Amino acid sequence: MDDQTSGAPGADSTLPAAGPGRADIHLHTNLGDGWISPARLVQTATLRQLTVIAVTDHDHVEGARRVEELLAEQNSPLRMITGVEVSTRHGHLLGLFVKKAPKPLRPVQESIDAIKEQGGLVVVPHPLGTLVPSLSRRRIDALLSAGYEIDGIEVYNPSPANSSRRAAVRSANEEWGLAEIGASDAHFWQHIGAGYTRFPGRTPDDLRRAVLDRSVRAGGQEQPPARLNPGAYVAQCAWSWFVDPPRRMIRRRREARLERGARDG
Repeated sequence: MDDQTSGAPGADSTLPAAGPGRADIHLHTNLGDGWISPARLVQTATLRQLTVIAVTDHDHVEGARRVEELLAEQNSPLRMITGVEVSTRHGHLLGLFVKKAPKPLRPVQESIDAIKEQGGLVVVPHPLGTLVPSLSRRRIDALLSAGYEIDGIEVYNPSPANSSRRAAVRSANEEWGLAEIGASDAHFWQHIGAGYTRFPGRTPDDLRRAVLDRSVRAGGQEQPPARLNPGAYVAQCAWSWFVDPPRRMIRRRREARLERGARDG
């Protein structure tokens, strides 16, 4: 599904091109549970003058690969990070700069290890949230105390999954000291860039360095995200609950067959 709703006034306003880079590193395509086609994602992110994006569909990287192909075909200046939103037993987790998706439904500790083994960065999405599976403050405290490396945390996520917890997250991060990430968590094209991360530089490598040295800044609060018809959210939830899970299961079975074939071959 794609482009089924109309945007609010100002939904297509662009972000300034000058100054630090702006990255939206939490985006979902319609190859996952989003309603954004890869082509529309590229078009909108370019219009809004983002410099870096990360496609982070749940538990697979097919959407990211398709967006990367489109950017190469168009010789676009927009730069992309391959990412994934991992469904762990304890809540969702973003892996950035990955090559493949970690296996879902494992303990969060194993998911962090799987991301780090690929040289990836670990970001906690919609922390402390209650509407979708999210890491709790107690869980994050325990992970950090045990020495698990978390690189960043979404302190600004404009989706309903996190908006009510924003003050609590900022307060907790005064203790944690994690890189402060802003991201849209967009499932609709109208929301691309509604949350973003400012960083010194313009490239994915610049962003990686900025996350690691904690020089990123969360943005997006200056303008509320586009308000869509409630029916759009209901339809997207139905897509997320009834269409995307079977597709994920089919992907996992296909990947398992390929792995068995590789071992037996």
